Amino acid sequence: MRRGFFTEGPLARLSREFGLLGPLSAAPEPWLTAELDQHAAAVRDSIAAGGARVSHRSLTRYLHGFMDGCRERGWDSGSDGYDWETLRVLAVCRLAKEYGFVR
Repeated sequence: MRRGFFTEGPLARLSREFGLLGPLSAAPEPWLTAELDQHAAAVRDSIAAGGARVSHRSLTRYLHGFMDGCRERGWDSGSDGYDWETLRVLAVCRLAKEYGFVR
């Protein structure tokens, strides 16, 4: 197994769950690619603003904080379509895949 690859944990579980939405395993439509790119950039910027680089740990911490905020606002991922929160979570999952933290 490649160093840095995690088979279980929040990033892996979330990537599996949100991968069912499609855009993580297939080529998404151009508008969705642009949205995910913008969200991924915002996640990277947020991590860098905290003085860290994108790592499994920093991405997991970001995800925990983001999901805590979503819960506090009463967000539910069960809605159809791609709301702002779903796009942000998909971007985190995509970053986890791009950096090799999940498959």
